Amino acid sequence: MFESVKHLAGMVFEFVRNHNLAWLIPALPLLASAFIAVFGKWLKGAAHIPAWIAMAGSFALSITLLLGINADPSQTIKDSQVFQDAWFAAGNFHVPLAINVDQLTAVYLTFITGIGLLIFIFAAGYMKGDYGYWRFFACMSIFVFFMCTLVMGNNFILLYLGWEGVGLASYLLIGYYYPRPAAVAAAKKAFITNRIGDFGLAIGVFLIYLHFGNVTYSEVFAHPAEVFAAHPILKWLPFCLMLGAFGKSAQFPLHVWLPDAMEGPTPVSALIHAATMVTAGIYLIARTMPLFLVDPSHTALNVVACVGGFTAFMAASIAMCQYDLKRIWAYSTLSQLGYMFLGLGVMAGTSAVFHVFTHAFFKALLFLSAGSVMHAMGGELDIRKMSGIRKVMPITHITMLLGCIALAGVPFIGAGFFSKDEIIAAVINSPEPHALLLGVVALLVALMTAYYTFRLYFKVFWGPLELPATAGRHEPSPFALADAHGHEALAASHEHDDHAHAAHTPNDGSPLLWLPLCILCVGAVGAGYLGYKGTGDWFHQFLKPVFQTAGTHVPEATAEGAERVSEPVLLALAFLLPLVGIALAWYFHAKNRPATAALAQRLRFIVNFLNHKWYFDELYAVFLLKPLWLLALLLSYFDRYVIDSLVYIVGFIPQLIGHSLKPTQRGLLPRFAVSMIAGLAAIVLGVLYLLG
Repeated sequence: MFESVKHLAGMVFEFVRNHNLAWLIPALPLLASAFIAVFGKWLKGAAHIPAWIAMAGSFALSITLLLGINADPSQTIKDSQVFQDAWFAAGNFHVPLAINVDQLTAVYLTFITGIGLLIFIFAAGYMKGDYGYWRFFACMSIFVFFMCTLVMGNNFILLYLGWEGVGLASYLLIGYYYPRPAAVAAAKKAFITNRIGDFGLAIGVFLIYLHFGNVTYSEVFAHPAEVFAAHPILKWLPFCLMLGAFGKSAQFPLHVWLPDAMEGPTPVSALIHAATMVTAGIYLIARTMPLFLVDPSHTALNVVACVGGFTAFMAASIAMCQYDLKRIWAYSTLSQLGYMFLGLGVMAGTSAVFHVFTHAFFKALLFLSAGSVMHAMGGELDIRKMSGIRKVMPITHITMLLGCIALAGVPFIGAGFFSKDEIIAAVINSPEPHALLLGVVALLVALMTAYYTFRLYFKVFWGPLELPATAGRHEPSPFALADAHGHEALAASHEHDDHAHAAHTPNDGSPLLWLPLCILCVGAVGAGYLGYKGTGDWFHQFLKPVFQTAGTHVPEATAEGAERVSEPVLLALAFLLPLVGIALAWYFHAKNRPATAALAQRLRFIVNFLNHKWYFDELYAVFLLKPLWLLALLLSYFDRYVIDSLVYIVGFIPQLIGHSLKPTQRGLLPRFAVSMIAGLAAIVLGVLYLLG
């Protein structure tokens, strides 16, 4: 049967490739978004159906491409034009609307569309009855379109289009509950912070066209060393690309937007901030790795590794003292992204992308499990207000446990064990002089990850049953007080309120909520074995050709060379650290909870420091936001009292002259005639004088 499926997939792949149909992967979500936007008011509660169909079609095509390329790695799709003519042209600048599908793109497309489909299914149950139901699925679909465009384009212009489109879609989704001021502020914060990174990427694209004369990947990556040697300014190009990656993937110092983005609905958190958007920065550096490798000292990559290591440690430390269910996973995402940048920084490219792949499964599982808890608890997210809920939510308890096991890196059970520990080994054994310190930091972060992960698990699911007052009620609609949207909005809000009054025993909800969680559990446990040596190491072998672009081989963690720490020692640490972290979490949050408060009191300075997220928001407010606000205020006064006064004076002078000449206008025709003759005589006399 497996051979039959394989043969069928091969036939479909050849058909898709020969008929140039890969462009349907981004096109289907775009069509679904347009259809929902036009007919959404009539579709109402069925608005998810076009989105489901589009995502299923895109996923089927993505799997087909993955299997086809796996069967024959030489059959990648390169520079395949969707239309014969250029997308647009200006002089000698021609940009084709063309796609590339290689191993890296195929992997990204698979989890973008596959996990995206599961999130869409979950969202249909989670968002049921919401006032903006059709608008939600239209925005989610357009986000998937832009993300697929980002990874499928064959040039930097299409990448930038997808890059900016993803930012726009995330702004709409984070601020989905626009009557809530916190959601609006979070959306603006995400959009503006990303503009800083996007500016760096834009400058990088300008430099590429200016000095390479082309923006197509195949042309730019052909002989980068020669172009860099001819144009010394290109030494800054990797740093421009790196800035763009740091903005989209929320690395220090552009990390502050991601935790606040949890103001969006939980499916948004799972799709954008776990499986897709935040991994775009990893894709950018992985795709442009030949440009980073031109510098033999690898200065830009060293910066990538150091920033990734610091972000991983900082975010993990903050997660240890947070009480908001979704924000804990948000800071966990920051920390895991730091691991991915660590892998890229030490040139372990396939290991970094492997962690992107496994992380997409278990972090989506954790966010959706958190959404299931939030749905059952009436929107409550404070983990201090709930305990022992495994007794009322048995399915969510199991899915959350498996997600926590994967994130903590429990040996041979969770997918995170394989990918995260592979990065740690690559960092420790990297020849870079600072690598050992970064390796120690990575090990410490692994311990902290296991602790804060199971801190949440034991605090919420173990202990005596304690439920918040809102348990069993529907979360009140944020549109309830938004009377500016008309009677229809109010009617939907009142419907939510009526449901909210009908309390029931909290449970796992409908199959739309828990079935996607069960499917994600398979990936959270089994995805790691795709890159494990003992089971054939398919993932690394599949992805390896990507990091040999232009004849440049990127050293991997498995490369031959002297090892600082032997493999048995690393394996022992991989076993020990997660178990120590879990044991600490069990003692303080399951066995002896009063000890937690006592310890927090002793370490209250550190706890306050971490509760305030290292005071980065306060520092930005004092040293960046308030000075800019003051400058804007001064410029507004300058505009009001100086510029406007100059405009008034310029207009007042002609007005004054006209007013002074007004008495000469009597309306008497004889006087007008005499004045005209006198004026003409004066002109004639003046001309004669000049000629004489």
